[in-house]
Amino acid sequence: MEKVNVNEVEPIGMPMYEMKKMFEKTGNFKKVSMSVISLTPGERVPAEGVSVHEEDEYSYIYSGEINTYANGEYSVEKAGDATFFPAGEEHWCINESDEPCLLVCFMVTKED
Repeated sequence: MEKVNVNEVEPIGMPMYEMKKMFEKTGNFKKVSMSVISLTPGERVPAEGVSVHEEDEYSYIYSGEINTYANGEYSVEKAGDATFFPAGEEHWCINESDEPCLLVCFMVTKED
């Protein structure tokens, strides 16, 4: 898993607009999906075991926080953090806070 916080990224495009590029990957892609997810307190994804998929997963934590397990390590992602899970990496997350966690998730399927 890669992680970056939006407050630590230098803006580009000034003075007309401010853009902060969180991740950049190149390659041939055949499908991209975008989801908004609200994880309620106590909710774990997946409910049991680990999540492993063929897509690269990019997430941006909009509000709240979430505890994540990936690569044998635990971490806490908070509002402003962005994460990248490469295809095939085992991971799971749980909302151990008292507030919902709202995140935007992109799943990117690469060409064969």
